Amino acid sequence: MSETAQVSGGAERDEVSETGEIRLMDLGLPRLGLLADALAKSAALSHQEMALARTLDGMEPVVTRLREVGRLGFLSRGLMRAIGAALSARGRANARIQAADKPDLLWEHPELERLHQRLSDEFELPERCEALERKLVMVGEIMQTLLSLIQGQRSLLLEIAVAAFIFIQVVAGLYELVVR
Repeated sequence: MSETAQVSGGAERDEVSETGEIRLMDLGLPRLGLLADALAKSAALSHQEMALARTLDGMEPVVTRLREVGRLGFLSRGLMRAIGAALSARGRANARIQAADKPDLLWEHPELERLHQRLSDEFELPERCEALERKLVMVGEIMQTLLSLIQGQRSLLLEIAVAAFIFIQVVAGLYELVVR
């Protein structure tokens, strides 16, 4: 994943134009560092947004089958893949970059706070982070529901097996009584 930006130096003040060009007062390391931080966070969010979209697309057939047929099917490979993708998405969420966090560079250069805010707004970092979090919560809820349904399905199969075993034992016991 990559992000690009048009950057120019020598502006009277740090600003982002209506066309998206980033005009900086100078191209020194502090300003370029803030820009690099914003671009990196935007690229990381884009990567996670695409991965999460693939996860949701993978879960869609399972949810559709549940809606149309009314059951999951017997632990199909597709279901296991969907749950695996959801677990993977949740795992990646724990390692994601917090787009709302301010870079440490602002401790040393507090005068660049406005530039940081403008870049954050330009790349929509807080909004994208919140949207990603909402989708991750939804994936978690879907995954929990699917796992609960699987557990219920397995419990039912176990109950049927136990009942069948008891029935066989009763029939065998009656057979022995009749044969004697």
